[in-house]
Amino acid sequence: MKKVLFIPILLLVLFSCSPDEETEVPTNTVQTITPEPEAETPEPVVVQYTLTVTAGEGGNVTDGGTFDDGTEISITATPDEGYEFVGWEGNDSSDSDLTITLNSNQTVQPIFQTVQPISQNEEYNYEYNQLDINEPPFYDGTIFASGDIITSADPSLFSEIEYKGTGQREMYDRRNGGAWINIEPYIFDTSFSDGLKTEIQINSEFTLEEATAEANKYAFLIGQLPTGLRQDVQTIWIHRGYEGYGGGNDNLLVHTGMTETYENYLAFGEGDPSIVEETLIHEATHTSIDYYYESIDAGYGAGWVEAVNNDKGCYISNYALQYPYREDVAEIMLMYVAVKYFPERITPSMRDQILSCNLNRINHLDSLNLDLSLYSN
Repeated sequence: MKKVLFIPILLLVLFSCSPDEETEVPTNTVQTITPEPEAETPEPVVVQYTLTVTAGEGGNVTDGGTFDDGTEISITATPDEGYEFVGWEGNDSSDSDLTITLNSNQTVQPIFQTVQPISQNEEYNYEYNQLDINEPPFYDGTIFASGDIITSADPSLFSEIEYKGTGQREMYDRRNGGAWINIEPYIFDTSFSDGLKTEIQINSEFTLEEATAEANKYAFLIGQLPTGLRQDVQTIWIHRGYEGYGGGNDNLLVHTGMTETYENYLAFGEGDPSIVEETLIHEATHTSIDYYYESIDAGYGAGWVEAVNNDKGCYISNYALQYPYREDVAEIMLMYVAVKYFPERITPSMRDQILSCNLNRINHLDSLNLDLSLYSN
């Protein structure tokens, strides 16, 4: 039997393309990547601000301008004659030389005010020998200069006192570092012949009998203050203790142990050994006069500033020199009373020192027309 061999036939189907559709086999190429050029660093933007400076009436000021952020600019205000610099509009500084770090647009203007001339007292001529004063005449304070300026023999305007019982009151006590305390003190209503009244509050650590004696004692002493120095003394706080007196807050503060010290302070000298009356003049000045002169922030007022400047840096005591804005007026007030009303009670040397140092301040106090008529009677 014959075997039949089947040989598969491979059919090759060829697809042909037209010549224009032929695709060339691409050749291998090396592609070079060209880096993009680096971006140029931009110039930094300089931030600038403008300081606008204008001068008001009464003076001039250095110019402002446009400056880079963070620049420090110094400007100076200069008052014209008859004016004084008092501050800046647009800035809290009270100094005529102002430095500003500019970090925003700003506008400032100096403020000037007219200087009130010191009123000279044409009715009173202070006679004295001019001395060359190079340091404060009184080392510690003027209250220690003499016990003879006011004495226990001088008149008092005290007229009547009435015990009102006890009542809740807030008082300041200097002991143990000083603190406000709320207690029920003994209360005495006190009247004076000039129509003023004062409430005397005495710490309940005293007995009623002791408190009554203290109230009468200080009512007379306070009555030795003239109306102008007692006008704002609405209350008196009295405690035991050896802490110092105080003035302010419409009040006088007394520690009776310190009174004992003051009553014999000049015991080994001549004249009245007590400086209690002199000390009360000082403290009452804080209470009734300082308020009208205000503080260092607001300034003492044109008249006082002019007087101090005309006294060419002379302060009546080291205490006034150390604390000029707090103590200068109170320190000179006692000396003013001495040279104006009781010149015979101080030595010629003391008179010459006071007037050589602070004549302009004393003339200014004359111009205030304070009611010190008690001293003239």
